[in-house]
Amino acid sequence: MIVKQSALSIEKIAIEVAQALVRISTYEDTVRLSLPLLYPGGAMVGVEVSRLRDGFLVSDAGGARREAGLMGAERSFQRIALDVAQRFGIRFDHHMMFDLDVAEVHLVPAVIAVANAAKTAVENAALHLATTEHADHRAYLWDKLQTAYGAAAIAREPVRFQGSSESWDFDAGLQMEGKLALFEIVTPYANSVNSAVTKFLDVMDLGEEIAPKRIAVVTNPDKTPRLLVLGRTSRILPAEASAEQYRRAA
Repeated sequence: MIVKQSALSIEKIAIEVAQALVRISTYEDTVRLSLPLLYPGGAMVGVEVSRLRDGFLVSDAGGARREAGLMGAERSFQRIALDVAQRFGIRFDHHMMFDLDVAEVHLVPAVIAVANAAKTAVENAALHLATTEHADHRAYLWDKLQTAYGAAAIAREPVRFQGSSESWDFDAGLQMEGKLALFEIVTPYANSVNSAVTKFLDVMDLGEEIAPKRIAVVTNPDKTPRLLVLGRTSRILPAEASAEQYRRAA
């Protein structure tokens, strides 16, 4: 197969790539830049540049707050965004990230600061939400296990177990008839699935005679990605399963 060499210079190719990475839309005295940075939900980070009397307003136009709201994390975002804005040397007015009266020569660093601050604030809010949700799911799991096996059988704390290569923290552990069962909560996000699979694989590598049972407690099976992969390393149990199903799983 013969690949035809482009006749364009490397500089022109670079310009075309740069133009493809950044989308620009204009209305009145405002330009919106859609940048090659992604929010956790997959949307591109947008920054608007508006002309003022004594310079320019550079802002995310409230985009970060909207993204956090779509995840249900707007309350934590409001607090997190204030700290993040200060760290990047810009401002947050509880609606948008912005820098005011920016001189033309400082537009590039201002756009970079606003874009990265918006992205960071949403990522941190998402992480806080995930941590809070996980704690709620863990408490629910402990209640389920207590109902199924009795209060004496379950310790209301995470369990550390030594796998083949590393030591891992699991959301719950249950000792029944001399055999250990490890429970891990899996939320409907790829990183949660990947984390569980990594832990379960390392435990599996101990060998069937030694490795404890592994139960993935899935909070939303219909929306959880890579369930087939997860199922190769553990038994999948819906979080809302009955007490009898929990007993059979272990």
